Amino acid sequence: MSGTSHGAGAAGGPGAGATVGTGNIEPITFEVLRNAFMSVVDEMGMMLERVGHSLVVSEGRDFSAAICDANGRMVAEGKEDLPAHVGTLPHTVKAVISWVGREAIHEGDIFIMNDAFLGGTHCQDVRTIMPVFRDGELVAFVQNSAHWSDAGGPVPGSFHAEAPSTYGEALYIPPIHLVREGVLDDEVLRFILRNVRVSETTQGDAFAQVASCRTGEQRFQALLDKYGTALIKDEMNELILYSEALLREEFRKLPDGVYEFEDAVDFDPLGDHAVPLPIKVKITIAGDRATYDLTGSAPEATGAVNSTRSMAQSAVVVATKAIFPHVPASEGIYNAIDVINPEGQITNAQFPRPISGAFATSYEVICAAVFGCYLKILPERSMACSGNMTNMVVGGMDNREGYGKEFVMYIWKEGGYGARPGKKDNHTAISLYASGTRNEPVEVQERVYPVLTHRYAFIQDSPGAGRHRGGLGVTRDFELTHGDATLSVLGSRGVVPVWGWEGGLPALGSGLIHDWNGPDELEIGVMRSGVHAKQNKVIRFWEGGGGGWHDPKTRPPEWVLEDVIDEFVSIEAARELYGVEVRCVDADAALYEIDVEATARLRS
Repeated sequence: MSGTSHGAGAAGGPGAGATVGTGNIEPITFEVLRNAFMSVVDEMGMMLERVGHSLVVSEGRDFSAAICDANGRMVAEGKEDLPAHVGTLPHTVKAVISWVGREAIHEGDIFIMNDAFLGGTHCQDVRTIMPVFRDGELVAFVQNSAHWSDAGGPVPGSFHAEAPSTYGEALYIPPIHLVREGVLDDEVLRFILRNVRVSETTQGDAFAQVASCRTGEQRFQALLDKYGTALIKDEMNELILYSEALLREEFRKLPDGVYEFEDAVDFDPLGDHAVPLPIKVKITIAGDRATYDLTGSAPEATGAVNSTRSMAQSAVVVATKAIFPHVPASEGIYNAIDVINPEGQITNAQFPRPISGAFATSYEVICAAVFGCYLKILPERSMACSGNMTNMVVGGMDNREGYGKEFVMYIWKEGGYGARPGKKDNHTAISLYASGTRNEPVEVQERVYPVLTHRYAFIQDSPGAGRHRGGLGVTRDFELTHGDATLSVLGSRGVVPVWGWEGGLPALGSGLIHDWNGPDELEIGVMRSGVHAKQNKVIRFWEGGGGGWHDPKTRPPEWVLEDVIDEFVSIEAARELYGVEVRCVDADAALYEIDVEATARLRS
């Protein structure tokens, strides 16, 4: 991910007295077009949300869109797109160009792919890509990525932890024509749908993606009508230079040096479950440039926890942009960063290693390790480890009256973000790298799937304790109401701690239990596939909290009291972890008070 410097030395942006890239576009026009591009992408996303058939797309918003230039360089994302998707979208277009060749790309074409080794994410994220032509010239590409409920393979949802290779995970689609010069290729679509579950729902999502691309192409054509091809092409180039210049200026402000951090995936699901898989990140700051070196990470795993090269680069970019959120997402971020990532590591696995669980395993750990490095560089902008988003799928036959067809329910959850010194405490939210998504309403899930939810709540004492605590974990208890099903889960942080920083304590990790509090209770963990889930047995699925920051006994007692009142922290944890003695004055009225003398003794 190295690039040539085009805008080194430029700082700031329009309205800040700085030069935009080469200065070919005056600042007001630059901003108007920058926001116009974002509006095009947002409208593409709105089409996906409104037209998509699956809850994953229509309610969960597990999709993204982007604009790339004629060479596949990303120039614009939307306001609410999923960061992990966006980080790999430039690789997608470049894969289309290299795989099918420019001569095979025509006006009206739409390509489809989900091959992460060529430039994508896990196999369930299916991309559609459409070129934009003007007077016979290829000017740009519009594209989107949407998570399909199922992508084929042995288990519903295609999250197969124990898959020995990509051939045992899903149907892998290299870049191929779905639409040729405006005409849908029915044979290609039928072939794909024949190899996935819930094909009717999947067809609806595929058509939504086609409509999204066509919407983006039409809106981009309108900008070409208004501003002309030359100005639009200049704007795309300037946007790349702009992001690069802003990020280089941020690197220039940092002290030169080498900063290292090591974290780990829980284990290889087809290997020794007692041996974590380390991931190492070393960031070297030298002037206005940063090098991220992943050398020394674990060898590629035999189970489905590997990342591809494009995924690892996406993780680096997403974590870096979180540190510098004002830098717009574009190819310019890639140009300001060098990544060293040797082939054959868990961070750069080679085909056909399995990768379906990458985002909830190695991708998450790369992000956490980058944050760990920045804790040593810019601690006020970074954070301790966050609870990991775990992928969980239940699939089978929906035997409710009037249904009688197969279902696949994909669930992801909120968790606690890691503590940070700049704020009192951190939040509970969807994982940072999936932050464009939403939780699916329980009421809608119960209507669409044969499930009943008993509990959906914060987990008391789940945050890592510290002067600043992490966000809370979240649990969900549900049962199957009309028959058994197959359950699969893929994630991490069930074994490797959700770590704290500078004396902050680790948080509760993630987990999954079948027949919770029942006679056949089974702890499944977060890396299992094809588990037999029985009707009327409660399934407890939780994501943990965020790690703490600094010694918990330095947390102001009144903050601890607030957490006890809110039932975020128990009276026992207040005493044992924070050294604060809290007395219940009136439980019914939720009246509590601090025992000042006892607290002083505890903290002495």
